[in-house]
Amino acid sequence: MIEGNGTLPESPHPLTSDLIAALGPGSRVLLLGIGNGRHLPPLLAAGFAIDAIEEHPERAAAAATRWAAVPHVRIAQARYAGGPLPFASGFDGALATHALLHGRPALIAAAVGAVRDRLREGAPFHFTAGSTRDPRFGRGTRVDDATWAPEGGDEAGVAHAYFDEPGLRALLTGWANANFEEREAGATAGSWAHPSGTGGLVHWFVRARRAQ
Repeated sequence: MIEGNGTLPESPHPLTSDLIAALGPGSRVLLLGIGNGRHLPPLLAAGFAIDAIEEHPERAAAAATRWAAVPHVRIAQARYAGGPLPFASGFDGALATHALLHGRPALIAAAVGAVRDRLREGAPFHFTAGSTRDPRFGRGTRVDDATWAPEGGDEAGVAHAYFDEPGLRALLTGWANANFEEREAGATAGSWAHPSGTGGLVHWFVRARRAQ
């Protein structure tokens, strides 16, 4: 399938494929972070309706224009945390493969809670989180013990939150059937976000469900 901008999409992220396998056609999915739109073709091909939220105003506006003529896609500019998310509650699933890597842990926790409030009971949420095994942890500018901002490269000055296993378990308090694994993420991180390369990245791959 071709993306809305006429280019071929990157390969689906493994968490995207897993979410597709967990849901049926007609499902309504909440997507945090539009990126370059790589998730939309496989989600649409699976028969899903997608409501996407993007914090970055210019990226949100560009995506809204790009996908305006595509049925079953809505895009809104809003913060991932700090208040209720747009769109009505009752989503059948949610996905975030890049959006929850940035900011302090408390901000990530607030965003995870905001997603939970928009899901129906038992609905899955698949997302990535930064790992303390990532080589960028402890390097650059220290924001707090778990948050560091690179001093150079594509994301210079952008705060990144990193979780060890106890920290991730705390983040998942209130979620059911939560499972997670640390994975080398160089092959799965969006190249659109890291044009200079993705070697060495380590992410938590999280699959959880809203508790009933």
